[in-house]
Amino acid sequence: MAFRRILAVGDIHGYVDKLRALWKTIAFDDQQDLLVFLGDYIDRGAAPVDVLRFVHEQVERYENVHALCGNHEAMMLGYLKEHGLGRTLFGHFDIWLMNGGKVTKMQLAALPSHESEELIAFVKARPLYFRVTHGVQSVLFVHAGINPTRKKQTSQDLLWIRDSFFDNYRGAELVVVGHTPTQALDGRNVPLFLPNNIIACDTGSFLPDGRISCVDVARYLKLRAQGRELTAEELASCYLQSA
Repeated sequence: MAFRRILAVGDIHGYVDKLRALWKTIAFDDQQDLLVFLGDYIDRGAAPVDVLRFVHEQVERYENVHALCGNHEAMMLGYLKEHGLGRTLFGHFDIWLMNGGKVTKMQLAALPSHESEELIAFVKARPLYFRVTHGVQSVLFVHAGINPTRKKQTSQDLLWIRDSFFDNYRGAELVVVGHTPTQALDGRNVPLFLPNNIIACDTGSFLPDGRISCVDVARYLKLRAQGRELTAEELASCYLQSA
């Protein structure tokens, strides 16, 4: 199927109001569009369970909406496998709880068991990557990136990699990622279209100037096919953002 738009939504981190406003602006059409959520739905913000519910609803409702696993979801699953949703012993240290997981855990534990189990099962079923071909261009959607030194990627690479991916990737496949806030890459809260075939979509939803961004990869590829450097205005036409 030739999609009108191929959309990628960056990290959400519990900011459900920003997500709902962005979704309304996107006006997704399942007959013409493809959309991939890039992971990190939970932690940091005030409404991680509401975000999980929202993403789950869209994946169930639409054939062409896909949701990936992010490193925060992976941390959550690792914690729950070890400890469940019961009370944490005093003094217990866990990387998930120390990175925003306490609110997510509390909200999941407050749900009726059938609902928390359904949401956890949804997270467990999330793939680590999604691939599509647009024209002759292969596009890989993944939460963090890929390791340019490996032919076979590990889950650690796909969920956690940062500097070695951005610094060393030179592949022909366009890689669309979240995970690393663009503010940490060049100080701006907008998606970055990097010259080494990477689109960075995490615009730091939890940061003081943060937003959730949705990039139209198909539009970017159409403009890039003109074979010239794109203007700031052209690049800005390739994405939508929450307020």
